[in-house]
Amino acid sequence: MQGVVARVRPRDVVVGPEKLRSPWRVLLFLALTVGAYWVLATVSAPLVSLRGGAFWNIAGRSLLGIVAMLIASFVMMRWVEHRPLSAMGLPLGKETLPGFLQGAAVGGAFVALLVVLQTVIGWLRPAPDAGTVIGWLESMSGLALLMALAALTEELLFRGYAFQVLVEGTGVPVALTLSSVLFAAVHLNNPEVTTVGLLNVALAGVLMALAYLRTRSLWVAFGLHWAWNWVMAAVFDLPVSGIDFDVPGYDTLVSGPDLATGGAFGPEGGLLTTLLSLLLIVWVFRTRWLSQSPRMAELRPLVNARDLP
Repeated sequence: MQGVVARVRPRDVVVGPEKLRSPWRVLLFLALTVGAYWVLATVSAPLVSLRGGAFWNIAGRSLLGIVAMLIASFVMMRWVEHRPLSAMGLPLGKETLPGFLQGAAVGGAFVALLVVLQTVIGWLRPAPDAGTVIGWLESMSGLALLMALAALTEELLFRGYAFQVLVEGTGVPVALTLSSVLFAAVHLNNPEVTTVGLLNVALAGVLMALAYLRTRSLWVAFGLHWAWNWVMAAVFDLPVSGIDFDVPGYDTLVSGPDLATGGAFGPEGGLLTTLLSLLLIVWVFRTRWLSQSPRMAELRPLVNARDLP
């Protein structure tokens, strides 16, 4: 035993056979992200203050977070992983829009099915609301932008470089569990949050991580995430994780039991969402409709075939 201990050098805890071990790479990525965000926020503060308004403040912070994480990801991919940024799952060109739309189809269809089932059961009912067509169009487009920024921020943070490094270093089960628990944890302070709501947010994290793992494309996970939130908020005027965006022109009245419908937290707080999420996770895990493209394989993603469940 003493001989084994003697051969373990402090350097081996930090550096593996080829590069930094995965926990240190994750910490370095987070440090670079924080540093880049601080610089960007400092430089852009005068511009953000000129625009003003809650919407632009939220959108501005999200955009700064996205740029900061892309900068940190570029540095890590280029000088530590010796791969292009696109190998992280963000190839530009003909892969971009199809991947996004593929994910959006899954996320949008899931929410639509959820709402249709609750409407048929009698738990949801559409109702008129004050507003104009112009107001509705402004709300739909504004929410599309806001949801896109929020979804891309969370995908880069929870399914981007740090997650992929953890998959490489610890395997899929550990990385999937840790990222999904952290994804739910950031929603702890959301309005009207419930235990079932947090469980469903964690399941959504599993779902989006699997969408990435099956395709190695963050565009797919991003599209799924965006459509899930936008269809729920803008199309059906329902709360998203406890946040009600109040689309003008119509409303959706909830009359079913909170445990099933989610109540004020929105559909993500209901047991029906739990059941459908589990079914969708199984489908995403098994379907041949989601798979890695030849282009992504050529880019040599950090998550390769042997890492997948």
